[in-house]
Parts: sequence; structure tokens; C-alpha cells
Amino acid sequence: MLALIHNTFRERIRGKTFHVVAFIGMAIMLLVTTGDSNLMINGRKVSGFEQMVPVALSITGFVSGLLAVMVSLRTIPDEFERKTTHLVLVRGIKPWQYMFSLTVGNMLASLFCMLSFYVSLVVFCVAYGRPGLILPTFLCIIVMSINSLFLSAAVSVVSIRAPVYVAGVAGILVYAAGILHGVLDTLADTAQGVGAAAARILLFLTPDLSAVQQQASNILTGAPVDPGPVLATLLLLYLVLSLTFVLFRKEV
Repeated sequence: MLALIHNTFRERIRGKTFHVVAFIGMAIMLLVTTGDSNLMINGRKVSGFEQMVPVALSITGFVSGLLAVMVSLRTIPDEFERKTTHLVLVRGIKPWQYMFSLTVGNMLASLFCMLSFYVSLVVFCVAYGRPGLILPTFLCIIVMSINSLFLSAAVSVVSIRAPVYVAGVAGILVYAAGILHGVLDTLADTAQGVGAAAARILLFLTPDLSAVQQQASNILTGAPVDPGPVLATLLLLYLVLSLTFVLFRKEV
């Protein structure tokens, strides 16, 4: 399994597209959050470290989520298209071990892309004269990585049975639902009957990515940290990974 995970990881990080996206995202984040920024939100200029932290994390979170979806999109479908699946399974590897290894490989590749991109957060803290926040920055990155790992795992699991474009759309929808979790929760309160029940089930199965991002922001700004959203997302990540034990294609 370790060899499968390593090969998946190595293959995923070779793509130039992912590095180009990371570079562009890093450049945008540094341009917005350093120097004399003219960023305006709701007609008011956003300045100062405490105000810019959520902006910086929103930018890094969006690009990291996009990278997680891109990295994890084609790994499993490509294995079936190349008929690699049969060559692996005849060696005694069980189907669930194969799917689990490919998913973990995707997650590690997403984490690698995210970490290379989050170096800009260190520059961000130094630019605002907060070099003492280097250690909290790494704690912030660990918390933010949970979102990327969940998105990668979710897209990988969907791609086991669904076409590539379906897995991609699913990943984007999960990210959007996670970031807008609070808004959707408010809308669900206005629904009635079956619609309300369906909305509640959807919200229960979708992690509150915005709340996780907020806890990462609190680490940098010194605000109280609520571990609840982080633990809930980790639990959902565990449940998604467990699906690799039961989801297979007919070819397997």
C-alpha cells in the first residue's frame, strides 16, 4: 500500500498546471495583502493585520481547495482507463486497499501543493511586522489543511463510481456548500416539510469549511478557538475515507 500511495503522490505533483495555479494564487495573495493595498469590502477600505488575516485565508483557502479538486480529479479514473487496476489486483492487493491507497495519495499530493502555496502566509506575517507569529502560522496551516484533505478525499471517492466531470462538479459544490454553510443553515430554517429535512441532512453531511477557516484565523489573531468545527470536519473526513472500503467499479 505504501508503494501505491508513493506512486500516486509522485504522479500527482508532476503536473505543471497545479504549480501554475499555485503560483498565480500566491502572487494574487501577496499583491492584495502586502504593501499599500486598496482593497475595499462593502465600501470600506480593509487594512491592518487583524482585518487582512481573514482576507488572506480566504484567498489561500480558495486556491488550496481548487488545487485539491484538480489534483484528485483524474487519479482513479485514469487507473481504470489505463487498465492498471487489473495488473495491481493480480498481485494480491485487495480492491479496498487499492482505492484507499489512491485516495490517500491524492490527499498527500493536495497537502504538498497546499503547503508550497501557504509559504505566502509566512511572508504575510513578516510583511505586517509579526515575525513572532511564525509558529502560530504553522498551526493555522495545519487547521486549514483539514479542508483541503476533506475536499481531496471527497472528490477521490466520488470519482470511483462517477465520471470525471461529475467528480469535479461535486468537489466545487461541496466547497461552495462548506464555505456558505452558515448562509445555507439560515435558508434551511425557512424551509418546511421534506425540503427542510433534506436541507438539514445535506448540511449535516457537508463540513462547515468556513468555520474551520475562522478557527485558523483566530489562531493568528489571538481570538478564542472553537475546536468543534475542526473535530466535526475530521469526523466527516474519516467517514468519507471509510467509503473506499465499500465503493468499487464493476471492472474491479
